[in-house]
Amino acid sequence: MGESDTHKVDSSVAYIAEERDAGVPLTIRQTTLWGDVVRRFVRNRAAMLGLSVLVLMVLYSTIGPWIRPYGFADQDFSIAHQLPNAQHWFGTDMFGRDLFVRTAMGGRVSLLVAFAATAVVLVVGVLYGSISGFVGGKVDDMMMRFVDVLYGMPYLPFAIILLVILGSGVVPMLLALAIVSWLTPSRLVRGQILTLKQNEYIEAARALGASRARVVWRHLLPNTLGIIVVAMFLEVPAMILGEAVLSFLGLGISAPNASWGTLAEEGWKALRSYPWLIILPGLFISITVLAFNFVGDGFRDAIDPRTKESKV
Repeated sequence: MGESDTHKVDSSVAYIAEERDAGVPLTIRQTTLWGDVVRRFVRNRAAMLGLSVLVLMVLYSTIGPWIRPYGFADQDFSIAHQLPNAQHWFGTDMFGRDLFVRTAMGGRVSLLVAFAATAVVLVVGVLYGSISGFVGGKVDDMMMRFVDVLYGMPYLPFAIILLVILGSGVVPMLLALAIVSWLTPSRLVRGQILTLKQNEYIEAARALGASRARVVWRHLLPNTLGIIVVAMFLEVPAMILGEAVLSFLGLGISAPNASWGTLAEEGWKALRSYPWLIILPGLFISITVLAFNFVGDGFRDAIDPRTKESKV
């Protein structure tokens, strides 16, 4: 402890002693783990900025199509390829469709696919990792070798093959993304379970007759919640990018529906003549992914401040 830290401690002790001598009642503020996490998260400016951006993106994607008097599939070839103006705030595409409305609808689809795929990924990954880590032994070895085999398969070609088999649409897209993305969460949860199950309170629960399912559900999984939430915030942007790449390759949502990926694919076709068509979806994808990464990093630093100290 340095001189400045010693001075702070001495000052705090002196202040408490003065209040005690003056008859001021001393109060002890009770706190919880998640209360501390929230306080540390709120103090992180980058994380709060990212959270604010995400709230705006969700609001825009939710109510954006209702703000303007145009349908997302309404076509008017007489106003095709218009620059942003008072009537069409983001301009129009090659069919004269309003890009403000279509970008909002695209965000709705992209975020829906990302959140739904992430939910599937976490459920599968958490269950698989929990079973592998808790059972251990040969079962753990076999399950992890299976994960290693899947890790060795190229991500994008595997997802493309699945989409070719399943077809286009929201459900096939989220299934294709989820099937190839649950591996990392399963490894994270397994590692956490392997560490936690060595603790004395787990041995005590077993000695008291708790079943394996109860030990996992009541004692192990609640203590992995932090790493699960961090994984969620880092998986969602990966899903957004995955959906965008697959849609850009023409394997995404079928017309006239749209996602940010399909809008980028449409803009790419007209890049030379109308470059602004690809700028909008590209900006929305980039900003949303960065915002999720800021929130994920902020939550990780809040739940384990040592990660922030190690980066410094």
